[in-house]
Amino acid sequence: MLTIALTGGIGSGKSAVTDLFQKFALQSSFNNKLVIIDADVIAKSLLTGSLNDSQCSMALREVQKFFGPTLFDAEGYLNRDELRSLIFSSKEKKQQLESLLHPLVYEEISNQLSVIHSGIVIVAIPLFFETIGETRKNNQSQIIFDRILVIDVPIELQIERSRIRDNCSPELIKKIINAQVERKVRLDHADDIINNSGTNSELQLKVKSLLNTYCSLEKLF
Repeated sequence: MLTIALTGGIGSGKSAVTDLFQKFALQSSFNNKLVIIDADVIAKSLLTGSLNDSQCSMALREVQKFFGPTLFDAEGYLNRDELRSLIFSSKEKKQQLESLLHPLVYEEISNQLSVIHSGIVIVAIPLFFETIGETRKNNQSQIIFDRILVIDVPIELQIERSRIRDNCSPELIKKIINAQVERKVRLDHADDIINNSGTNSELQLKVKSLLNTYCSLEKLF
């Protein structure tokens, strides 16, 4: 089994890349099994549901405990945009949320990896370099990846794409970028890099080429 941690800054196009990996893996020329595990999907699922539901997650109740009821609507659902603005305006609140969610996300990633024994597994972790120490802090078994794939774009493009996609102000996006590791850190520690500053056609060629490489490497693991 070949395991790959896929990461990149906000607006770099991580989701577009994972979608392309999934698309190409379904083609007959790629007969290797490919599994995508998405940390963002796991994190969102932890905060999905209503506080009014007796079966709602512990994480959701902890968010209410840490940040108060004003982040929830009358029906008990979390306002994600309000939470995002809050944590990027307060370093302390950001750390509180991370200390709650990151161990739970890594635990679920570990659980999913434990039942996969062959093929290629791409684990999309937007904050990979920011959270890699979380397992050690919480006495969990550290997840070891065979490769680290970084999706990279210039900061100016990060801001523009994020502004259009999320309808956020450039100021908020800059705060998010500043809260993440520096671009150079990601690039210095990458085994593989996809520069996503070009066209969609160019991106498709890069993803397909890299998938070919991973299919060859998988045979060695």
